[in-house]
This record gives sequence, structure tokens and C-alpha cells, in this order.
Amino acid sequence: MPLQTLHRCMGLNDSPKRSVKTADTIFGIVEFLLENGGSGVKEIAENQEMAQSTVHSHLATLLDHEYVVKDGTTYRPSLKFLDHGIQARSELSLTHAAKPVIEQLSTDTGEVAWVVVEEHGRAVYLMKSSGENAVRTRGRVGRRTTMHDIAAGKAILAHLPESRVEDIVDSFGLPKRTENTVTEEETLYEEFETIREQGYAINDGETTEKVRAVASPIIWDDEVRGAVGIAGPKHRLSGTRFTESIPSKILEAVDTIELKLEY
Repeated sequence: MPLQTLHRCMGLNDSPKRSVKTADTIFGIVEFLLENGGSGVKEIAENQEMAQSTVHSHLATLLDHEYVVKDGTTYRPSLKFLDHGIQARSELSLTHAAKPVIEQLSTDTGEVAWVVVEEHGRAVYLMKSSGENAVRTRGRVGRRTTMHDIAAGKAILAHLPESRVEDIVDSFGLPKRTENTVTEEETLYEEFETIREQGYAINDGETTEKVRAVASPIIWDDEVRGAVGIAGPKHRLSGTRFTESIPSKILEAVDTIELKLEY
């Protein structure tokens, strides 16, 4: 994620407006390494518009704190980030409530089941469980993406305060992923009304043309906490399975998770 996007994200949660230049630089380097899977000092310096000596000093600091590893002249993020991510996820009550439920959901449907949450205006794939017929999609655990083009993201957006949704759309826009992606605000808001009425959102080839998804929001203590979704190929998620059977199973799963959160 570019540093300017990171700053926009911070603004969404009313973070302090002041920033520390050194921290900005460090995070810029880390984000670049995460996006590229590793890189050398020269490439980082060119991308971040810094002197190579400055980049080298920051990398040495990251290396000392075990946040990067060095392989020859290439630096890449270390598995320390994995430790932090797993710990952050485990501290969410939703993680413990949802894990057995989505495992059962993926078994019952044979498809891939997801739990997605919103953080800093982006959809974050929190958990995944794969059924026997599950196919690979663009999602992966930990991936952060736009919300308007995935079923789970739309399910969450439909239940956020309107001002929050406006901030998210203003910050990230409505980029077009396929010919089916909703890119007009008015159309998206109209879809939110349908989502609230029927209790679930759909993705009909809006992220990947041949993939469909259905998702329902998790509401607890009068706030949307995330969404549960099922994704699969169009030829399997079709007819009444797409419009009735899958939505019904997801709604049942969400009810169970909400009860677990409550008690």
C-alpha cells in the first residue's frame, strides 16, 4: 500500500494528524518490501526517493529488530509479522466464535467460506475454511482489499453509518475490477437497501468474472463486526443454489456466530 494511502486510512479512524517522519520512512520501506516480496537497497531508494545510505540505515534498524531478513543483497519481511498478525487475530472475539462455524459451513457447501472484517476502510480476509470442491480465488487470509466489489465488503458497508461509508468511498473510490463492478455511488447505495432488506449481499463476477459470492453481515451489540461469505465458480453458484440455498446456509451460520458472541 502506498504511503499516501496509509495516511488516508489513518484519517478514517480519527488518528492524530501529526506524524513522525522517521516512522513514515520505516513504514514506507516495510510496505514496499511487502508489496514486492523483497528488494535491494537501490530499488527501495528509487521507489521511496531517498538516498541509498539512508535506506541502508533504516534496513539495518529493521534487521536489528528482526523485522526483515537479508538474503545476499535482498531484504524481505521476516516472519515476525506473521507472529504479530496471528496474535492480533487471536485477540478478536469474532475469531473464536466464527472458526468452528465456517468450518462446518465449508463442509456443508463444499465451497470456500470466509470471515471478512473492515479495518481502516478496507476489507480484511480474517479467516478461511475450504470445502472439498473449493476453488482458489483472489482472497487470502490477511489480504486487504477494497470493499465495494466483494460480497462481504458490501454486506459490511450496508450496515455502517452513512458518513463512514462516504469517508471510505472518498478515500478509496470505486475502482473497476470487471465489467460487472459497481462504480457509481448511487447504484451502490441502492444495492445497500436491497442488502439490508434480504440480509445478504452478492458478488456476481464483480471481482473475478467467473466467480460468484454471497455474504451476510455479523451484527453484534448493534454494530457490524464483519461478514461471513461463500465464494465459488459461477457454474456451481447458480440458480436457486445461488439465490436461496447458499444464502440460507450463510444466514444460519451468522445467527450461530452472533449467538456465540452474545453468550
